[in-house]
Amino acid sequence: MFILDSLLIGSLRFVLDQIVTAAEAEAHDDSGLRERLLEAQMQLELGEMSQAEFEEIERDVFARIREIKADRWTALTISSDVRITGIELETYKEEEEDRS
Repeated sequence: MFILDSLLIGSLRFVLDQIVTAAEAEAHDDSGLRERLLEAQMQLELGEMSQAEFEEIERDVFARIREIKADRWTALTISSDVRITGIELETYKEEEEDRS
């Protein structure tokens, strides 16, 4: 019975992890926002939308895209998995001295 419970819980955890991964990927994907902006631009050109409505949609879409990009940058810069163990620095002056 314990083995079956462990298998069931392990399977459920795997499925939930996959759902979380998919949801995070979708939350950080800006392609839907870009499509919305293109759609709004087409509606503006066809006269189905006013300039004010387009500007409001454009402002909202760009704000959300900036948020997504900021989240990506933050995720890259505040990763606890990365450690700097050493830095190698080379300057142009050092390269000239090596040639002489």
